[in-house]
Amino acid sequence: MSLLKKIKKTMGELPEKPVFSFVGAGGKTTCVLKLADELAGLGMKVLVTTSTHIQHPFYLGRTGLLDADTKTIKEAGVPGKVVIAGRKLEQEKKIAGLLETQLEEVLESYDAVVIEADGAKHYPFKVPAEHEPVIYQITTHILIVESMQAFNHPLSEVCFRLEKAQEILNQADCREKLLTPEIVAKLLEKGYLEKLTGSLSNSKRKIGVIFNQQDSQTFEEKLSVPVIYEKKLEMPEKKKFFLIMLASGFSRRFGGNKLIYSMEKTPMYQILMEKLDWVRQHSEHVAGVCVVSQYERIRKSAEEYGFLAVDNPDSSHGISASIKKGIRAVHKENVKGECYCFVVADQPHLKQETILRLLEGFQRSEKGIGAVVWNGQIGNPVIFHEKYREELLELEGDTGGKRVLKRHLEDVYLCEAEEKTELKDYDYKPEEEAEK
Repeated sequence: MSLLKKIKKTMGELPEKPVFSFVGAGGKTTCVLKLADELAGLGMKVLVTTSTHIQHPFYLGRTGLLDADTKTIKEAGVPGKVVIAGRKLEQEKKIAGLLETQLEEVLESYDAVVIEADGAKHYPFKVPAEHEPVIYQITTHILIVESMQAFNHPLSEVCFRLEKAQEILNQADCREKLLTPEIVAKLLEKGYLEKLTGSLSNSKRKIGVIFNQQDSQTFEEKLSVPVIYEKKLEMPEKKKFFLIMLASGFSRRFGGNKLIYSMEKTPMYQILMEKLDWVRQHSEHVAGVCVVSQYERIRKSAEEYGFLAVDNPDSSHGISASIKKGIRAVHKENVKGECYCFVVADQPHLKQETILRLLEGFQRSEKGIGAVVWNGQIGNPVIFHEKYREELLELEGDTGGKRVLKRHLEDVYLCEAEEKTELKDYDYKPEEEAEK
């Protein structure tokens, strides 16, 4: 069960615009990103920030908006996308968060916000100081995360703010005291829950505890708030994408090779190559770009971009021949999570940002197929996880990957295009299509 489903099951349905604040230790950042990705996987516009400090997006394998103005942060909100926003610090591996006033200003542009609202210096357990945690007023849910790897270890080894634990336990020296379930419950109640239901209380706010790396210990009777158990919090498998551009068609209805037809003084195929090059530079998950074509001019251009150029002398066998050649050219036996993103070369209005959103959304989803869609109409690009490789290699004639997609509709992630024209491909010259 996903983290989001567990939160709903234990704490009830979400409000229209939920704002989650994660506090505690032992898995906060993982929780923040996991929940943000799950929300974005539902097509929501999600903002991630911190009320204290959080790891720099670069070290999280993400991109971020740092020191951006309010307008830029608002405009970055796109369905299915996670935006990490904050302020640069001299300490390069950390960033500070948005100020509460700025967060309130950008809130209207997002469907959900996830905040890291506490620090623990990498300890698996924490008891907060007087000034902690830092909870913004707009918070609707507070989730206290504690790692049960700390169980049955001396407090001196596993507890951040040991002096606060000693105050609560009323012991001058409890460094060697083992962290038992009873002590965990007492420290959480006195350390976090009394404060969160007292001085930091809000009648509409919900509070829960997440025990990370724990699925057997029962705390329901020991704590006054809902409890969520996670056997082990892990991020989804990081997929590696091979962008495969199919550029082998004969353009029979077009009256000439449409792929070299100039649109705004640029050949149609090159418009797509420029966009794929941009995506490659903006996504760390792109393993390579491959161009399959029967045309030498297009293959030479692909090589100039640093793409893998694959000759397709079997173009007369239909699009299935291009698909197979692309897969066989890029397939690496030792790459786990290999995915093939097929892009057609006659779709010049497709936005590079849409391709990137498709990759990012598919990365967060737990689906095996992804596609761009407009008002229910599925178009290109289309992504297939390596588990569908054999089905793709069995295609024959002019049958494309959509046949495989239709067999597995329950396993399809859909990314909505921003405009209808993005899915437009050209069978006739633009001026002829206008007449039709």
